[in-house]
Amino acid sequence: MSQWLKQLQSVLGQAKSATQQGGDKEQGYSKYMPGALGGLAGLLVASSSSRKLLTKYAGSALLMGGGAVAGTVLWNKYKDKVRAAHQDEPNYGQQHSPLDVRTERLILALVFAAKSDGHIDDRERQAIEQQLREAGVEQQGRALIQQAIEQPLDPKRIAQGIQNEEEALEVYFLSCAAIDIDHFMERSYLNALGDELKIPQDVRSSIEQDLKQQKQALPGE
Repeated sequence: MSQWLKQLQSVLGQAKSATQQGGDKEQGYSKYMPGALGGLAGLLVASSSSRKLLTKYAGSALLMGGGAVAGTVLWNKYKDKVRAAHQDEPNYGQQHSPLDVRTERLILALVFAAKSDGHIDDRERQAIEQQLREAGVEQQGRALIQQAIEQPLDPKRIAQGIQNEEEALEVYFLSCAAIDIDHFMERSYLNALGDELKIPQDVRSSIEQDLKQQKQALPGE
């Protein structure tokens, strides 16, 4: 994994040892990515409940695995339904993205979700850049985030290259967690993302309802 990506994960969230990062790809990934995403959410996400939710699960073992939200049995049902929606793609579910690609995709998904209501203006971009500098993120890491902020919303780009249900669900889950749907632009973005990922409507609704209940249960909400 690129050193700057390791650094980005470490300074924005939690640091894991090289041994932990070098373990099983599926479990190792889901165990140490949440810290970085939770920290990055604090810089990007406008909704206080979304920030709190992402921060709450930043240290949990399975943010991207879904167990923290839906439980293992229900999450596996989600995966079965997504896989069935791709039954016309024989190789779907048999390919997994490299860790660097998966990391960058989730950062892009978080940035896109954060700006789905168009709230990241030039002043906020400068503030994010300054906070990243103060956190010690080197130039390549800062550039990745700034490039994502500058790009037009493109759900197709996020979905491109996803060839299994786990990665599809983690992107949709993270996007939903980062958004409080109170504007038609946010709803339109999630609809387009769900369509590109071929996530069935009942799965989308269930994830959104689970996250809504989680946010409502947070202290101070």
